[in-house]
Amino acid sequence: MKLRLWCLVVSVVLAVGCGPVDEGQGEVIDELTGQVLQEATVKYDMHRLLEDSNLLGHQWITTEQVQAFLTQQGSYLATYKDPAFSNKSAAALIVERSKAYGISPLYMLARIQVESSLVQSGTSNNLSKATGCGCPDSSGCDAQYVGFGKQIECSAKKLRGYFTDLDAGRPTVSGWKVGTTKSTLDPCSVKPVNKATAALYTYTPWVGAYATQCGRTTVGGSSLVTVIYNRYASGGFNWGGPTTGCVSETAGTTVPDLGCVQSSSDAMWRQCVAGTFSAGTPDKPTTCTQEWPWCASATLGRSVPARTCVQSSSNQQWSQCGVGGAWVSAPMAPNSGAGPVGACFEMYWL
Repeated sequence: MKLRLWCLVVSVVLAVGCGPVDEGQGEVIDELTGQVLQEATVKYDMHRLLEDSNLLGHQWITTEQVQAFLTQQGSYLATYKDPAFSNKSAAALIVERSKAYGISPLYMLARIQVESSLVQSGTSNNLSKATGCGCPDSSGCDAQYVGFGKQIECSAKKLRGYFTDLDAGRPTVSGWKVGTTKSTLDPCSVKPVNKATAALYTYTPWVGAYATQCGRTTVGGSSLVTVIYNRYASGGFNWGGPTTGCVSETAGTTVPDLGCVQSSSDAMWRQCVAGTFSAGTPDKPTTCTQEWPWCASATLGRSVPARTCVQSSSNQQWSQCGVGGAWVSAPMAPNSGAGPVGACFEMYWL
């Protein structure tokens, strides 16, 4: 696992120089790759690189929107179709595989650009290691992760795994946790104030050149993800959004106005009112327009939160806890870690 983390770091650093750069004076050369880093015009708090909703939100984004964005950027991905995924377009894979794990497609676009420059490049360079997931620089990508669709799947699944640990109060696989100080490879002493920041440093344990307090100025690092994400989010492209509703991490989707969710963290009910969830109550509100309760599992002999996936003791089939407390068939859950309503919150095998 330590080796894989190092490989991810190397992939990030190598990919930085491939991104768009500002021509002219003041060029900075990446000390590890010899490539040019873009000038740092904005810097961010290294303890709070992005918000949780930046990495987990945007579940309303469509394949058509991502396709239009890629076309606007002159990206090679605008015309790419992955033969390993039934010739699905790059846009479809970005949206479908990201949302299957409850990950923001907008964040995934930023991750791709940081790792491989494919979003803003007209060439196919680095296509097989688009997100840098499982791709040691010294020996190429692990065969199971080679290819565009597999890279999106790998990146989304790993990020969801980090959040699963953090949601449960555990540190991530490399020891990052909210409120706990840990050193990056710059080195910098970072104390993440939210799960998103802890997850970003798990994927790429460098602060890099775009933070206010610390960071090696000749390495892009996780702060570069913040730069690219904010550029894409506020760069004038209309990503739209839900007309009303609240993004729910428990439900893994946007809950409509007056929709109700029984929280996975404390089993309390919260209702979306004018774009904000109400304080938790033990009893379900009486005015719910949509309900996401826990589901009763005969196999487990107890109730479990929304999006939980369980293999039934009666027929060995997989189901997922969905809207209205109904179980829905989830045959791909054991392979993908996700079902019809998104990434499995928890998984229970027989």
